[in-house]
Amino acid sequence: MKENQTISFNNLAPHNLSEGSFILKATASSGLSVTFFSSDSTIVTVRDSTVTFLQPGTVDITAIQKGNAKYYQAAQVIRSLTINEDNNAIKKNQAITFVLNDTIWKVSQGALTLKATASSGLPVTFTSSNISYALITGNLLTVSSGAIAGNNDGVIVIITASQAGNYQYNSAPTVLDTLRVIHDVH
Repeated sequence: MKENQTISFNNLAPHNLSEGSFILKATASSGLSVTFFSSDSTIVTVRDSTVTFLQPGTVDITAIQKGNAKYYQAAQVIRSLTINEDNNAIKKNQAITFVLNDTIWKVSQGALTLKATASSGLPVTFTSSNISYALITGNLLTVSSGAIAGNNDGVIVIITASQAGNYQYNSAPTVLDTLRVIHDVH
């Protein structure tokens, strides 16, 4: 006949993101090993008994012991874990790769799709030095009617690619590239 078992799993103190990880401790009255699960693997992951912090937030950590031929499954025990953002966190640097394939862009070519990547994988934001000549929406640049200049040589516009960073990454150094915009449709 099987025996009952219980899990002892103390409340979890809050941790700071910069700590990186810690080891969970729980015991089953049967002596069998306890397994842990995270309710949100975008905040923390659990492998064996090591919790790794990914971002600030609160999750539930569930302790489970499924039993065996001698013991029934134990009632699971759930503990809340809070990961705080902290100023001691060492943020990683990131860089932006951004090069315009064209140095001249005309109205007749339609919208120019700007492409840039941040080494962090975070989204890159584009800005135009002169929105009356070149307007950027998302990653699309459109030449506006203001780009008509004297002999229609166009206007030089500086495109800036930036990435502000987050709790894991510092802001990236901005990358600039120059584009001559021409209004060639009358």
